[in-house]
Amino acid sequence: MRDFTHSPIFVDNHMKSSTRRNPNLILTDNKCREGYNLNTLYFVQNEETPNHYTCNKVSLEIPGFQEFRVMGSCNGLICLVHPTTRYEIHVCNPCTGEHIKIPPPVSMLDRPSDIVVGFGVIPMTNKYKVLAIVDFPIHSDFNHLQRKVFVYTLGDTTWKPLQENSPVPRLGQSAWKAFVNGALHWVSNAQLIVSFNMETEKFKVIPRPELELGRGSFSLRAFDGKLNILNTSFGDRIEIWVMHDYGVVESWTRTFTINEQNIGRNIRDVEIVCFLEDWNVLMVYDHRALLRYNLRTALVSELISIAGLPDRFLAIAHVGTLVSPLLRIDDETELDESNGNIG
Repeated sequence: MRDFTHSPIFVDNHMKSSTRRNPNLILTDNKCREGYNLNTLYFVQNEETPNHYTCNKVSLEIPGFQEFRVMGSCNGLICLVHPTTRYEIHVCNPCTGEHIKIPPPVSMLDRPSDIVVGFGVIPMTNKYKVLAIVDFPIHSDFNHLQRKVFVYTLGDTTWKPLQENSPVPRLGQSAWKAFVNGALHWVSNAQLIVSFNMETEKFKVIPRPELELGRGSFSLRAFDGKLNILNTSFGDRIEIWVMHDYGVVESWTRTFTINEQNIGRNIRDVEIVCFLEDWNVLMVYDHRALLRYNLRTALVSELISIAGLPDRFLAIAHVGTLVSPLLRIDDETELDESNGNIG
């Protein structure tokens, strides 16, 4: 008999309960030890009281995989990619320590160039997928590249190549920061909002409002099931836009402006990590401090009492769950039956 905490129904109910709370954070530090760059994960948990957080080092034992980047977080699972090769991919749950190594999407004999990795879920079926967008040189000429797309579903053993009828925009190497409406979202190099729907496995350009960008750029976040734009092009403020009706360009509204004078710090060194309840946002300042800012009152506070916080870090929003990356077919069947999907 399996532990009840491994029951798909219990895990699903726990996940739904967790996602209704304020998100937590996953931090990554980077330290050089004996000539090697080594990364450590930290789990920063919101204790459901204002400005009360705990920070604990994640015990992640993956042999030979001590340097990585967090490419995304979804329902308690995070996708880790080696920053140099970028073809070594792991999916893990930092709360349980479970992890799985994903086979490379292509053979290194094919001399692949750049790769962009995404990770998400089909909300209705809880099928988790890893997306890989890979560039290949044409006739060994790295100035002329062919882009191919592959999808790996957790529980399968091989990648599935996708046939794209239109060119896939160049997305750069940044992690996606917005999972909305069952789709991953990036800002392309051409400053387009590009989505990838996890169920239909199709790319789409999402219309964006006319932004005052100049030489600057913008990033994406998600809150309350809606897509958000953070316009960081200005030297003295951040503008927040919300898409109230997904896919409808007219529904974009500039909702809030965060002014540098209210932050009391260089606004260009501030990154909004996630939105909280009660009109608060969590920010990282200069990769070394966590800030909590209220959008209505314009009051800011630095979270200085978090024991164990690393000196410098990258942060990503995360929800702590019991979801396992080691999916089994019988788990999916049991969950489908509990949801009434099998008649």
